[in-house]
Amino acid sequence: MSSLHTLSLVIPSYNRGHLIDETIASALNQETPFDEIIVVDDGSTDDTLSRLERYGDRITVIASANAGVQKARNSGVAASRSSHVVLCDSDDLLHPAFCAAVHRAMAAEPRVDIWYSNFIPFTSDGDQADKLAQAPADFLEGARCGDGYCTEIPDLYRRVLRYQPFFPSGSAFSKRFYETVGGYDARFNRVGGEDFEFLLRAVCRGRLGYLTVPLVRVRKHDSNDSRDTLRMLQGEIRILEHSLQTHPGAAQHRQQVQAVIHQRRREAFDIAYARGDFSSAKETAAEFENLPTDPKFQLKRVITACPPMVRNVVWRWSQSGSSGA
Repeated sequence: MSSLHTLSLVIPSYNRGHLIDETIASALNQETPFDEIIVVDDGSTDDTLSRLERYGDRITVIASANAGVQKARNSGVAASRSSHVVLCDSDDLLHPAFCAAVHRAMAAEPRVDIWYSNFIPFTSDGDQADKLAQAPADFLEGARCGDGYCTEIPDLYRRVLRYQPFFPSGSAFSKRFYETVGGYDARFNRVGGEDFEFLLRAVCRGRLGYLTVPLVRVRKHDSNDSRDTLRMLQGEIRILEHSLQTHPGAAQHRQQVQAVIHQRRREAFDIAYARGDFSSAKETAAEFENLPTDPKFQLKRVITACPPMVRNVVWRWSQSGSSGA
């Protein structure tokens, strides 16, 4: 393990009293301990704070008014005393070997600014395939790989437009790099896929490494924002449009970004229509730069624009499958 860096863990939490003990236990049970563990409570109204008191000086607790996960992460990083910081959401878990693996990777590749970790999604029914196993076969093609990690992934910006395996839990970065890129943007509070905006900025401005061994477990449950596919798509569209306007380096991928925006907008329209959410469907249709010309979209758009009494009858008919819409 390198002595050139220290490692803090930041756990943002909001109303996760029923899960926070398991997350903290995974942090305290590291084979190579964190130099400090910071929990930022984002104005919880449950028993989170009383649970955190039981840990005494084994953790540092920052209690704040509710302002969103972005500000909670930023507050934790700002308060950290280490050269490097790991993030972990308060419903996720770290394998006991995680911290040691991060230290090894940082020692082997000191020029990497930010590391992301492969992870295993899990539910109450059990574990799913790890995120890398679900990736396109060529996702890491051309990367330089070492023992349990890869760096210098070619065309990474374009690749994450197609598939996004990099999540906040298990991400590790130098505090200096985090401050340089500006941390998480609080303007995207409650926007679906809010962490995607930070990732795109990090890819544009730094060197990224990927821990390929799944040493993080990401919990999937009904309160996850990612459960709402329509909200996630709408958030990603907003983030991608923002990236073209503000992210250095994004403009060179303009054609690819615009194509992905168009694809996600079409997916969002179809989901809104299928749900009978005609307000969202109308708003989405109005935002297309170039309207899709295929018959299915055109029929759905016409039905969406009908007066409510007519629309509801025709929509139910279209959903029965008799129209092929």
